[in-house]
Amino acid sequence: MKLAWKELKYSKTKYILIESIIILMIFMVIFLSGLANGLARAVSASIENADAKYFVINEDAENLITISGMPIDTLEQVSEATKGPVTQLDIQRMNLTTAGSETKLDVTYFAIDPDSFLAPEPSEGQMLPSSGTEYTIVLDDSFLEEGIEIGDVVVDANSGLELQVIGFIKDEMYGHSPVGFISTATYTAINQEINPSYEVKYHAIAVQGTDIEDIHIDGLAVVDKATIVEHLPGYSAEQITINMILWVLVVISAAILGVFFYVITIQKQKQFGVLKAIGMGMPELTGMITSQVLILSLFGVIAGNLMAFGMASMLPSSMPFYLKLPIVVIISIVFVMISLCTSLVSTRKVAKVDPIVIIGGNE
Repeated sequence: MKLAWKELKYSKTKYILIESIIILMIFMVIFLSGLANGLARAVSASIENADAKYFVINEDAENLITISGMPIDTLEQVSEATKGPVTQLDIQRMNLTTAGSETKLDVTYFAIDPDSFLAPEPSEGQMLPSSGTEYTIVLDDSFLEEGIEIGDVVVDANSGLELQVIGFIKDEMYGHSPVGFISTATYTAINQEINPSYEVKYHAIAVQGTDIEDIHIDGLAVVDKATIVEHLPGYSAEQITINMILWVLVVISAAILGVFFYVITIQKQKQFGVLKAIGMGMPELTGMITSQVLILSLFGVIAGNLMAFGMASMLPSSMPFYLKLPIVVIISIVFVMISLCTSLVSTRKVAKVDPIVIIGGNE
């Protein structure tokens, strides 16, 4: 390690250039992982954030909440079959307009019981009231960039119903659309304005606990949260594609580092020949090469991560970007390990160096 560090300091210009490439490569990989996670969260964040472990939906809904539908008395049936808290959930994509503007803003309504465990904790403002004559809504904070503030009135574009904004909440997305939390009563009023003969139904019943063994209702299925997320439209296809690109970049980036050191090793054959001639064995030479790779890859990983997290803090909330620390750690470790493995190719070249031939100039 000491000899490796001395050489790095002696040829610092060359290794700084290599280090800058390593930093950019790991930054690119980490940044792409943030985009992959961000796109996943843009599809599923509100389901993942929900304080529910299971959802009761129609058997023929193919694990999609939005195409499920059940009578309101199903809530009581499910409640009687489990000891854990249960509550209704309706999801519908609509549009909002603001006063003085005809621009339609995408929103996905999450209609809930304001007193239930699905009620969000706003980052600004207040929670949905349990009762009242006004129709209220809590919006994802990406609506702040549209100039909407607490106290403003937004209009449901389909029904014309006015909703007062009473709060904002972070990281609430569904199907690449920001979420607006409303009460079940408000959701019913919107649909009755659109269709006077609207019959109240629930898309799903959320179950907070794991006591589901006795939930046996004809035509209904109990599905865990992970399965619901996996079957959200576009979720699996996006993740498979982006993660494949991500891990290919990890391997390619680490392999490029190995190529750099292979070229450097070829350029230093005379030095290795001299070191062998004065008695340095292959274990010491291998340790020097791998130590250099370890130092460069570790520093590159740390610097690249700092750049990625620094940029993440400056991105707008509307951009689908989300860094998961466990995934970042795994990528960093894999990058370092692959770098060390590719450096072993250089040691094979060093092992074939003949000191007599090299020093004699007969390369």
